Amino acid sequence: MSVRRLGLAVTLAAASLGGAAIAQTAGASTAAWASTATKAVSLPSATLLGATPDKTKLSLAIALAPRNQSQLNAATRAMYTPGSATFDHFLTPAQWTAKYGASPATVTAVRRYLTAAGFTGVHAAGDRLLVTATGTAAQAESAFHTSLSQFKVGDKTIYGNTKAAMVPTSLRNAVTAVIGLNNLPLVTPKPLQAKPEAGSPDIEGGLNPAQFDTTYDATGTPAGSNTSIALLTEGDTTTVLTQLRLAESKEGLSKAAVTVVPVGPQSTDTSGADEFDMDTQVSTAVAGSVKHLYLYNIGSLVDSDIDADLAAFASQDKAQAMSASIGGCDVNAYLDGSLVSTDVVLQEAAMQGQTLFASSGDNGDACMYVAALGAPAGVPGTNWPASGDYTTAVGGTSLISDSDGNRIQELGWIGSGGGISEVENPGFWTADTDLGYNAEDVSGGRAVPDIALDADPNLATPANIYVDGSVEGVGGTSLSSPLMLGLWARMETSHKNTLGLASIDLYRVYDAINPGTTETTPVGIPVTIPAANPAPVAGFTDITVGSNGAYPALPGYDEVTGLGAPDTAVLNKVIK
Repeated sequence: MSVRRLGLAVTLAAASLGGAAIAQTAGASTAAWASTATKAVSLPSATLLGATPDKTKLSLAIALAPRNQSQLNAATRAMYTPGSATFDHFLTPAQWTAKYGASPATVTAVRRYLTAAGFTGVHAAGDRLLVTATGTAAQAESAFHTSLSQFKVGDKTIYGNTKAAMVPTSLRNAVTAVIGLNNLPLVTPKPLQAKPEAGSPDIEGGLNPAQFDTTYDATGTPAGSNTSIALLTEGDTTTVLTQLRLAESKEGLSKAAVTVVPVGPQSTDTSGADEFDMDTQVSTAVAGSVKHLYLYNIGSLVDSDIDADLAAFASQDKAQAMSASIGGCDVNAYLDGSLVSTDVVLQEAAMQGQTLFASSGDNGDACMYVAALGAPAGVPGTNWPASGDYTTAVGGTSLISDSDGNRIQELGWIGSGGGISEVENPGFWTADTDLGYNAEDVSGGRAVPDIALDADPNLATPANIYVDGSVEGVGGTSLSSPLMLGLWARMETSHKNTLGLASIDLYRVYDAINPGTTETTPVGIPVTIPAANPAPVAGFTDITVGSNGAYPALPGYDEVTGLGAPDTAVLNKVIK
């Protein structure tokens, strides 16, 4: 797939250091060192300030390689293949760790190395897939044969590694990535605000979250009362819980049992509170009720904290599904190794029957180097973690409905994040839909999104949520992801929590009606070609009007709305 490789070069060039020359620090011979997936940081329009002060504190997440990777991949495929002896036989975290987690000896070796290098708080996490530690910039430079520099990006001063991270050859097969060598945060998640009509202080035409059950045909599906769900949150969630209780009281909704699960150091930041107001209120209202709501809470939106958060979700296995309304260009996650790390973590989650839903982004065919804008703007690309191999990416639609939530029309939203990832590989279950799929390639091809729901707060229908005691109309794909989480909780309860990874289940329904055809290339490689004239699929509302800039909404799968919008009652009947 040489075209994609050329595209990656262009993308990385677009994300270069604004012309700043970066000197590769000379050091000891690399003969004693082994490469990891953590490459040199690449920052858009950054100004190089100089070396990072030696005493700068870093929080690292060292990603460990799973054992028996080929067996792991084969077991995952078998677990999701109807007719297989292990179909839907999900594992517990203890079972997964015993078979595939890094060995205790490997964990011990990594911990000893970090401790000897001066790091503190060295802790094995995530079913032996991560080792977390804190240390200084000087310790990190020495331990990982790298160099750290400071940069000015906008009004912020950040640091990042200007050389790829390496480990001693004795750890060559143990460590896959060193995450936390930069502190470039993802854009603070904020829902897009609906604009009131001129002269009116109120939002007209918005729906209360529970009314989306009518839009997506969920009213006849059991409530998610036997299913636990989770959200990725950040900062101080005190007001978020207050607003959730207010919404439940005002709207006559079931009171959700909530537990905040701290992951790593916490913070008092409240800049993302509006986003988490929406996530909590929408997911629980659409579900009708849930067994439990877990808020996996981190202190900042840097990749090392996000990695640890997803690892906690998988290793604790308390919730069947999680929503993450966050995103940033997946090229960055590729460069720092987070993409590789979280793919393994979420593969474990899939084998335990868990799903991560993630917002595909609000900048159309561009990825989020800048704030969510609701229209194509920025560097072309897809967002992480939505583009993750084992993530179910949720795109956006422009929904026009009546005041009861009945759909009048639904179009592809101009802001719906979507496209073909340059760096993430597609799952085997997307072979019949993904034009970028190539089982022999290792340089991208993952198509985004997988499914789509209401996101447009202005030209269509916003969601009415409680923020600071008042109702606000909001949208964005950070609305569509918790919407899907709530609907999925209903289906999981209906199926006694046996559905597992949502994306595989959804594509299986689609592929049963629209199988691709297999052709062989001149060099003997089999290639699957998506159906040329896809037929309608029961369980999905196919959206064929609209675009996100580079990609139009088309019959069947497309990079604006994925497989379409869910028809929950029908989908619930055909998904197994």
